[in-house]
Amino acid sequence: MGKVVELNREDNQNVCRFVWARMRSKNYITNILLACIAVALEVYYSICGGSCSYLKGDLLRIPLQYIGIAYMACIVFFSILKWDRLLLVLLSAGVGIEIYLIGFQIWHNTYCPYCLAFGGIIFLLFLLNIDRNRKKLSVISMGLALILFSIFFEGSVTPSYAGEVLVPTFGEGKVKVRLYTDYFCPPCRAMEQDLEPVIIELIKNKVINITFADTPFYKSSSLYVRYFLYAIQEKKDFTHALKVRNTLIEAAKTNIEDKEKLEAFLREKGITFKPFDPKPAFDILSGYMKEDQIKATPTCVIEMDGNKNTYVGGTDIINALKGLKQEQPKKPKSGATGEKQ
Repeated sequence: MGKVVELNREDNQNVCRFVWARMRSKNYITNILLACIAVALEVYYSICGGSCSYLKGDLLRIPLQYIGIAYMACIVFFSILKWDRLLLVLLSAGVGIEIYLIGFQIWHNTYCPYCLAFGGIIFLLFLLNIDRNRKKLSVISMGLALILFSIFFEGSVTPSYAGEVLVPTFGEGKVKVRLYTDYFCPPCRAMEQDLEPVIIELIKNKVINITFADTPFYKSSSLYVRYFLYAIQEKKDFTHALKVRNTLIEAAKTNIEDKEKLEAFLREKGITFKPFDPKPAFDILSGYMKEDQIKATPTCVIEMDGNKNTYVGGTDIINALKGLKQEQPKKPKSGATGEKQ
């Protein structure tokens, strides 16, 4: 009877080993498929100009996306050869690194969907290949990778375009002006014709430094703000910015609310645009709105000599800006040298 029980126990162990071997065999295939998906993400990240172009990271001056591709190539190689121990070490190290990178994004409140998806694949691979008999090896690999990576990693959240955030600010004057308007706001559109000559003169005479802080008060306003930024990203010039504003106002009057139709309208008017991630610019503009407590459009905030004044409504805004003409630098009279003759 004892021998029968012993044989049954041995048979059960053999069955378990067989099932585990089959599962491990399938895991290798899953490892390879997931690694290929991760590589595809990294390749797309390398060529994308969109939502993560301002989040960068290097390890020993090598961009992380290239390290990620090489890392996944090793995962594929170890899976093909069924080197379980090295595979576990590599995946444990990857989890340690991802913990640091996710913390980096949380700290800077800046997130890259491609990076997070890549990290998710690493965590999934780790769970698929975890070995309870090698917990100590996993913990050591994870901790060591976390420490070393934190020492040699260099990351930044600086936008990739010219190293600065693109904010629609123009002029060299000492008086700071923030103009809050909405392309779908009738009073804003009504004042634009009278407003434009005033700000052109003030910019020309180096009186003001103006920021076009477009507001998202209407349903499609955010789309228009985005394409205004796209257009001045292509050509940051004050005259061009005014042309783009007028074109977008014209588009809003015809109730264009579709992205494709708006793009076609801009191209028809000869306005080119360069898509990029405007989130850093949006964050700054949102900060201005919060600081200036903007609750309606049109609103203009003027900062001069340490004082800040707010004007609401087209008439008050234009009168306030016209009052700044006296601030323009006085030109010396012809023949004057500043010295007594």
